[in-house]
Amino acid sequence: MHMFVARPGQYVFVDRPETNPLLRTNGQPAESSLLDLDKDTLTALDITSDTFCSAGSWLGNGTLVGTGGDTGDPPFVPGQQTLRFYDPMTATWEEKLMVMPSKRWYPTMLPLVDGKVLILGGSIGGTGLNKVELNNPTYNIWPPSTADGTPDPDIPMQFLVDTLPYNLYVFLHIVPNAENKNMLFILSNQQPVLFDLEANNVVYSYPKIAVQRTYPQTGTSVMLPLYSNNNYKPEVMVCGGQATYEITATADSTCGRLDLSAKSPAWEMDDFGGIPRVMPDSVILPNGQIVFLNGAQIGYAGFRKGKKNNPLWLSDNPSFNPVLYDPVGKVYTKMNPSTVARMYHSVATLSPDGYVFVAGSNPQASVAKGIKYSTEYRAEIFKPPYLLTDVPRPTILSLNGTNIAGNRITIGYNQPIVFVVSLTDPNPSFTAAIMHLGFVTHSQSMGHRFVGLDISQANFDAGATNQYIVTLTTPPNPTIIAPGPHYIYILNNGAPCIRAAEVLLN
Repeated sequence: MHMFVARPGQYVFVDRPETNPLLRTNGQPAESSLLDLDKDTLTALDITSDTFCSAGSWLGNGTLVGTGGDTGDPPFVPGQQTLRFYDPMTATWEEKLMVMPSKRWYPTMLPLVDGKVLILGGSIGGTGLNKVELNNPTYNIWPPSTADGTPDPDIPMQFLVDTLPYNLYVFLHIVPNAENKNMLFILSNQQPVLFDLEANNVVYSYPKIAVQRTYPQTGTSVMLPLYSNNNYKPEVMVCGGQATYEITATADSTCGRLDLSAKSPAWEMDDFGGIPRVMPDSVILPNGQIVFLNGAQIGYAGFRKGKKNNPLWLSDNPSFNPVLYDPVGKVYTKMNPSTVARMYHSVATLSPDGYVFVAGSNPQASVAKGIKYSTEYRAEIFKPPYLLTDVPRPTILSLNGTNIAGNRITIGYNQPIVFVVSLTDPNPSFTAAIMHLGFVTHSQSMGHRFVGLDISQANFDAGATNQYIVTLTTPPNPTIIAPGPHYIYILNNGAPCIRAAEVLLN
């Protein structure tokens, strides 16, 4: 149901309390697990609170914080007001049980420019469409401003009242600016706005987008790749969804692009590669292209109705084919299909190794096997075209004199950083990007971001064979990409490095 890259080769999954076969040391089914592909191990992790339909985001200090969830059937405790902290260096969770001022289910979280995280909206209990009596039209920020760590009071947001009932898991992006302000793009119930977090007010209302895109008629959204050569022009893309709250309705087959810097912003619509898709996942690649995958062509998000022997599925007709989108040429290319249906509660993320890791799908309230859309325990790797060529891939050896293997290296903003790269290509052409891989759930990749990095020098290292010294410049300020754990990819003629460098930008 939830997934994030903890470190290179390591994927952390967060499910909900149910009868998963992987057991914790106390014999209870695991709610969370760590898959280490480098070591080929799967380890149950300890979480005691109910994480059903929660959210997560990375703090500037490199710790992941999650919050929200459900009521917590014993032995699990309620998760709606609980904070959970994952330390990737120790591979452990720590929980602060029931400390937040209000309950949240289906909130959205986002890394902020000061290294804190935003916790936005949701409902106080489980629902399909949100309701007035369940709505939580507030936000909170962690860490708090208090000296003793007591959570700050929630702050009301009228926009989350005005956009009922489609205001769960809203789309959120930081908009680049020169003032280091938390300027937020928020889309809820077809209405996008620019929101000044410090002033707590809507600065600008953009035109509405056609068709519902937020839960349960779920689409997906990305901030398109940001580059210095156009002054980090912010452009948001919103894709898929469902026009009708009806299980037999065909999903939407459009995407919209919105240039937030335009004098008169307007949605530029396209056909989403010709495949209707509700509950799609979106993954930005190190070359700036985007993979859209997973989801269904009919219906909307939610658990099946009825019993196992007579199910009524809320979504059907899996979208097996990924599509690859080129934001420059505005062209989609249909990719080879999977054979695994990735329906409700599927996830996908970019890996530090350049491929896309795909898992999940469980459109029912408990584990069920031997059914049309069974609880899915198979994971897949999708290899984009750039991994299927003969172009030599760089190997990053060091960053600022530190071996990248096993190290998370701290860097700052607006600084030159020096890489040593091994490459057998006698005619290399280097490009680079810094990427935040986010926290993935419900077609959201919270905080997912791509920023192209300028290369000031790339010289052959005369003292070593097949080795280059590449100097990059980090982004100028934290509105371009927030503080926290990121990955720097160096590419050669479009082929990504064997493994990205893990950094902490702060």
